[in-house]
Order: sequence, then C-alpha cells, then structure tokens
Amino acid sequence: MKKFLENFLEMQDYPRDAAISLISDYEKLMADPDEKALFDKYLGEYESNDKTNFGEFVTLVGRESEKCGVHRFSAELIVFLCSAKHLREIYIKRELPAEIWHDSMLDMRYKLMECKKMHNIWGSFVASWFCGFFTLERFQIGRLQYELSWHFATEGDLDICGLKLEYHKTDLINLHIPSSGPLTDKAVYDSLRRAYKFFAKHLPKFLIDGKLVIECGSWLLFPDHEKFLPENSNILAFMRHFDIVSSWYEDNFGDCWRIFNCDWSGDASTLPRETSLQRAYADWLGSGNRAGGGNGIIVYDGEKIINK
Repeated sequence: MKKFLENFLEMQDYPRDAAISLISDYEKLMADPDEKALFDKYLGEYESNDKTNFGEFVTLVGRESEKCGVHRFSAELIVFLCSAKHLREIYIKRELPAEIWHDSMLDMRYKLMECKKMHNIWGSFVASWFCGFFTLERFQIGRLQYELSWHFATEGDLDICGLKLEYHKTDLINLHIPSSGPLTDKAVYDSLRRAYKFFAKHLPKFLIDGKLVIECGSWLLFPDHEKFLPENSNILAFMRHFDIVSSWYEDNFGDCWRIFNCDWSGDASTLPRETSLQRAYADWLGSGNRAGGGNGIIVYDGEKIINK
C-alpha cells in the first residue's frame, strides 16, 4: 500500500511537502496495532465486496489517530487515499472510464489544499464528503462533479422543458463545483458533453426523455451576484446557464471559507482582499448586504442547454 500511495500522490501532482507528510503519517498509523487493525478490517471489507461503512471507518480512525502523533484531518484523508486503490479496480471491473476515476480522485487534492489554507494541515476537514466517490454515487467529469440524486430544487413538483420532475422522486443529477481553478464556459461545456455520454452509456436511467437534467444548490447561484460581480465574471456566466428556481439569504455566511479561506467573523473589514472575487464580496458585505445562494436547473440535450 505504501508504494501505491507514493505513486498515487505523484500521479495526482500533490505538493512534495504534502506527499512526504502524508506518507510519514501513514507509516505512523500502520505502526500502531489498533489503527492498523481498523485499516485492515474496513479496507478488507471494501476489497471483498466493494462496500464498507466509510463514515464509521473515518470516525474511528480520526478518533484514535492523535495518539499516533497524526492529526485526525490527515488520518481521515489517508483512509480515502488508501481506498483509491480498490476503487480503481472497481472501475476496471465495471468498465468505467479510467479518466473519470483519475478526475474523481483529484477532489482529494482540492480538499487537501483547502485544509492547508484553512488549518495549515496536510489533510481534509471534510473527509466524509469523499464517500460518494467511493460508493459510485458521485463522479468528476472534467471540471464538474455529478452526483446521483433526485429532484430537490423546488419544494414540490416542477414542469420544465416538457419534463415533469416529481419532488424527491425523479432521478436526476446534483451538480457540484470543486475549487479547482477558473470556471470557464469552455470547461463547463466540455464537462457537460462528456457527462452526457457517460450517463447515456453507463447510467441511462438518469437521462429523462433523452435529456440530462441537472440541479445545483450553491453559493455560486446567488441571484444578487448580478448586482456586484463584474460583467466578465465566470461566476455570472455559469449562473446564467441555470433557471434559478429558489434562493436564500443567510446571516452566518457559512460559505465564507470557500471564497476567503477563513470563517465569517461578522466583520467584512477583516476579510482578505487578494483576488477580484474577494474584493467584490468584501465590498458587498461591507456595505451591509448579506450573502446567500440559489437552487438552479439545467436541461442539457447532449449538445446544448435547452432551458435557457
């Protein structure tokens, strides 16, 4: 497993310092009989039947890791780094595209970098998020991530483009946007085209009358972005692909860390202003406005978005 981890971290372009730290932490965990027994038990289950209780695994490993001198954020990430080996075998067995395994595993590096910025630790403070990738319920395809879900964007049924979506019944895709660089139209459309082909071939029940119906709930779809982001903003362009069917304001700005790499203190004057997005948000909040988010829908026919 150590050799796999070394190769994996290099292939996925982890920073050298992060790779050294994670391998060292893995060795510390394996030197502890109790932690090694946990890894053997749960990874053994995953390897024998493609299933294990990742939530329980992560909780137990994180709870005990600090007695080994390993921060729980690091130990919890290592759980999934080790699990990537068998997930690759599942992809091969089910004839799923190798590039989607590769792209999906990149999410661990994205979360590693967020953890370093937020907590100065090589690990992940949201490790339970990774479960969906390992249970084949979430796939990264190019720039975007696609999760098997059902209609949730409105609190009730919805008709769109001649399609009837039943609340919490109609199968569709929940879209996620990782923090992996610019959100350009080119990257978005490339991802949509590839996703349509993937679902048509491997999970056709998630096409509705030949259409890929995608819902997204995110701070990126906050309607008030139209009031304070510049017209050339990639976020505005992305947002405009959606029919935004519901939205909200929030007082506690829980997504502050996604933009500023820190939690919301209630005082906009303390926020970093290193990027144009940070400056726009800090000015908006500093003027007494609130942050928020929105739920949106895209209907994609394999070539174009047809709901706009």
